[in-house]
Amino acid sequence: MVRFYIVRHGQTLLNSLDRAQGWADSPLTEAGKQMAADIGQRLKGIDFDTVYTSDMLRAIQTAEMILEAGGKGGVPIEKDARLREWCLGCMEAENNAVFIKNVSDWLGGIATFAELNQRLPDVAAAIYEHDTTGMAEPFQTIESRLKSVFADAVQKDGMQESTDILIVTHAFAIKTIFHLFAPGQLSGLGKVKNASVSRLIFENGIFSLEPDIQL
Repeated sequence: MVRFYIVRHGQTLLNSLDRAQGWADSPLTEAGKQMAADIGQRLKGIDFDTVYTSDMLRAIQTAEMILEAGGKGGVPIEKDARLREWCLGCMEAENNAVFIKNVSDWLGGIATFAELNQRLPDVAAAIYEHDTTGMAEPFQTIESRLKSVFADAVQKDGMQESTDILIVTHAFAIKTIFHLFAPGQLSGLGKVKNASVSRLIFENGIFSLEPDIQL
């Protein structure tokens, strides 16, 4: 059995300013650092075999602080660009209310997070189609890169009887992981909060996902 503990990074400067944050990066705030330390305490009893993180500063800082707070500072961190957030293109660092309104308007008017979550591929397509920078990715590309992380990890680290892996990534990336492994839970997911922890289990060739677990 392989257990993946999937964590969204702690609060960042752009989060605190209520700005959309994809490939635009910013450091953790003091509150964000405390969130990461709190996760480290919550996960203290788990001996992680491997730690994978997005290659973005906010995710790396969160992973480092989780390990430090949990007394696991010696565990190596593998930085993987495949765990990056979606690129929001020309809407990077846009006010969140404007960002959500734009996406909603492009999709014909969507009022709730549940609806946006249910139409996740359409959201990505709308961002991609309206991007003027040429940097936003099609949903299939995002889906493929994230799925390959877990496939590679299972092949590389899943040969033991029991394996625990820490993954630190981002909100839209986590929603994409739900789309891949537990699409029926997406509508109830709502907003992925900073420092949330979900658990993805791979056993007997099957993935199962538990959202926002309490440890």
